[in-house]
Amino acid sequence: MLGACSPAEVDEAFFFFKSGLIAGVVEAARTKADQGDILAAHLGSADDFADATYGSVDPAVLAAFDDASSLVVEALPTGQWPLVDGYRAQPVPVRPTASAYRGAVLLRELRGGVHRHAVEAVGLSAAVACQFDRGDDYYRLHGFGDADRVPETRATLAARVQAEEATDAAVAELLSVLDTTQLENLVTGAELLASSGPGVVLPGN
Repeated sequence: MLGACSPAEVDEAFFFFKSGLIAGVVEAARTKADQGDILAAHLGSADDFADATYGSVDPAVLAAFDDASSLVVEALPTGQWPLVDGYRAQPVPVRPTASAYRGAVLLRELRGGVHRHAVEAVGLSAAVACQFDRGDDYYRLHGFGDADRVPETRATLAARVQAEEATDAAVAELLSVLDTTQLENLVTGAELLASSGPGVVLPGN
């Protein structure tokens, strides 16, 4: 999705994973398949997942969500969030379900990119940010272990809260291109997609 860049550059883009983890995955993948083929398989599997998972979701709700998310994405600046730019550069799926799901993926990557900037602005590392986010399973899923932990202090927790609040405020500003009805459509569609999809299964569970 990031185009012609090195495994180290991909690793840097995936800020919230332990340094070196994603580079190793990319290096291994590129020994087995062409990068273009990997990208096509990734996007194709995402579209197939959308059709299989959300095919029974109200098409009117999906269409309204898709329209709203498209307006947000079209208004975004470029050059700030590499994964967002990568997805935006790809053709939009023709199938309505897959198109709506692509919108959800783009908004997820947007939130992640905004959050990275907020985390860095308050001086937190990726390991510390993950340590105090959603429990230990997520922390380990991102490649971190006991050796990466820091003491839980008021200052660290306060910085974590500050980063979350800054993220919410920045994303709200990006969503301000929507009118009240469009924003309601975005929220309704996102909630329906979340409730209709599979739960997250973490390693070891």
